[in-house]
This record gives sequence, structure tokens and C-alpha cells, in this order.
Amino acid sequence: MTTSASDTAVATHSHIGASSAYRWMMCPASPRLCEGRHSEPGEFAVLGTAAHALAETCLVEKVDPCLFAGETLKHEAGETEVSGEMADGVTVYVEKVLGDLAAYGGKLIVEQSFDLSWLYPGMYGRNDAAILPSEPCGVLRIYDYKNGAKPVKAEDNVQCMYYALGALGADNPTGAETVVITIVQPNSHFKASAVESWEIAVDDLYAWGRDVLLPAAKATEDPDAPCAAGPWCGFCDAMAVCPLKQSLALGKLDEPDPGCFTLPAVQALKPADIGFLSGFFNSPDFSAWLKALAAEELNLLSRGVEVPGRKLVEQRSLGNRKWADDAAVEKALADDLGEDLWVKKLQSPAAVEKLLTARKVPKKTRDERLADLVTREEKVSMAVVSESDARPGQKSLEEQHLKLLIGE
Repeated sequence: MTTSASDTAVATHSHIGASSAYRWMMCPASPRLCEGRHSEPGEFAVLGTAAHALAETCLVEKVDPCLFAGETLKHEAGETEVSGEMADGVTVYVEKVLGDLAAYGGKLIVEQSFDLSWLYPGMYGRNDAAILPSEPCGVLRIYDYKNGAKPVKAEDNVQCMYYALGALGADNPTGAETVVITIVQPNSHFKASAVESWEIAVDDLYAWGRDVLLPAAKATEDPDAPCAAGPWCGFCDAMAVCPLKQSLALGKLDEPDPGCFTLPAVQALKPADIGFLSGFFNSPDFSAWLKALAAEELNLLSRGVEVPGRKLVEQRSLGNRKWADDAAVEKALADDLGEDLWVKKLQSPAAVEKLLTARKVPKKTRDERLADLVTREEKVSMAVVSESDARPGQKSLEEQHLKLLIGE
């Protein structure tokens, strides 16, 4: 049974919580390094928070998300105008949760806090949504909405498994026998379906909590816990102070003199070195590290801390020109320019869809009305990515040309 966490738990995030479990389970040093550090949420993070707030409102009140399009939504990260795209994405999530509730029955809980201190102190969180079974030997259903584009799998998803343990509690009072984890990710173009589910037996989930999650949580308490680099580093607040990241970054450069680094000549590199260095410096991890480094530098200088060789300056820029007063412009220039002063043209498909959304036209109706009116040019180009990328690899240009010549 889900239980309420303490008031502090409700208001804050656990340093060994569900959303960061993928990171701290792989890098036990990260909670210690992140202590006292908190980066401001970026644009996409704020949009994600807003989408979750919209989803919560729509599930609790059982209303269509499209009704909120164009309105300003208040949430814990500020205020955000609900776009048609956001409303459409949340609609997929709401329809899945409420559809399962109608099909399977049970009790729906939304954004309910839970306490996992029965497993290990300091572990707590809040479920996006869950459906508790109404009968013994039933199915506990856990739902997680992902607003981002980077594909997230439901299978073995540690964040959702953490959520499921929170919903089950220490003694599973609902008598659930199975857990179905569902991730709804409507904005990812790299997944076959926006809705993906995975099933695990309750006994296996408790075993995972005891044999995997618990040891990982305990490992974070070790003052000498090691750092580990990997895909989990992307959203780590300790990126700029991580000793491993620093050594990895500087270790790729030549150092003819102490503190003086030079880049190796590209033509002198072997293909394996080119792949390694290109993958490293173009990786999201390295980009995030550079951003974190710049943020930390700005933070230090803003607080009056000296950073050798760097200084804080005032930076100003002018935005694009715009009319200060449309009526004054019309009065001053209408006689000279006449009709040329104004431009009349069709709105873009995106703008028209936004207008239809604002008029509360359902998504299905919008799609049907616009389908035959819209065309989209497809542009194809080649790009170099990591082998772990989900897209299929392409042949070399020579191989492609040969294939065309022999007619395969």
C-alpha cells in the first residue's frame, strides 16, 4: 500500500531517489558530489514538469488535455503556456491510463508520495500514476510519462521498478501478483510505439529491491565510493567537479608542458583513435560537462571567488527590431506605402493546428482535416553517430553506388 512520505520528502527530492536511480546505482559517488549543488532546470526540463502537471490535472479531474491548450499552467518550476503539442502528448498518456482503468478496474492514484525507508533510509518519491488491483493476485500497474525525445525503455527500467516498490510497500497489502510497467513517450521518433509496457512478477521485483537496489543505495554512503562515467552522467549536477570527468577530458590531450595542453594533429590519428576522440568530444556527456563547467565558473565569479585567468564582464546585446507602436507606424507610412505596408498570407500548418487546438478541436479531427492538405519534403543526409544509436547503419558511399550499378 502506498504511504505518504514525510513533509520534507514531499517537498524535496531524495538524493537516492527514483528519477536519479539510473545514475547513482551506476556511480555511487554522485550523490556525495551533488550534495549542495543544484543546477537551474533547462527549457526541456521545465516543459517536462509542465506536462506532468497537466497530466496530473487531467487524470484527477478526468478532462481532455486539449481543453487547456493556450492557457497558462502553474507548476513547481514556474508557469508555462500549454501548447497544442504538449496537449497532444499528454492526451496519449491520459487515454492510456484511463483506458486501462476502464478495462481492468482498480484504484487510480495520481502523483502520490511513497516512503521506501522500509528498504533503506532516505529513499522516497512520488508516482506519476498507478492503478492498484482491487482483488488479490491481481496486477499493479505503474505509469511513467516521458516528455523528452531520447527513447526510454520500459524493460528493466530502474526508475519505474523503484516506483513499483513504493506502490507495493513493505508487505504488499493489495496482494498483487504481477506488476506491469508502462512508459508513455509520445515525442520520441526513435520508438515503434509511444506506449511501451513490461511485466515483472512481484516476487522478482522484491528480489531486485533486496539484491540490487539496496546494495546500490548502501554503496552511496561510502565516503570513498568510486565515480563511474557513462550515459548516466548527462544530467548530473556534479559534472563540473567530477574528478573522473576531468581526468577523462584532459587525458585526451597532449601535455608537452605541465598545464599546457595541445590537440593532436587529426591526420596523424588512427581510425580507432578518431572514432574514440570524436565520440568523446561530440558526446552529450562532454557537452554537458562543458556547460556545467561554464555554469560553475559563472557561479564562482558572481560570488566574488577569483578564477585565475578569467573575469566577469557585463554583456549586452540588442534583439531584432520591432515596431514600438503599430498605430503610429500606420499613421506615418500608410500614405507612402499603401497596401504594401501589410502582408497577407496563409498561416503555416503548425500555426493553423495551434488555432484549431485553441478552438478545442479534438486531435483526431484536426489530424483528419489536415492530412490531405499538408505535404512535407524529406531531406536525407549522412551523419556519424555512436554504434549504440538505435538507427540502422548505412553502407559506405562506394558500396551504395556499386549496389545501384549492379541493380541490387
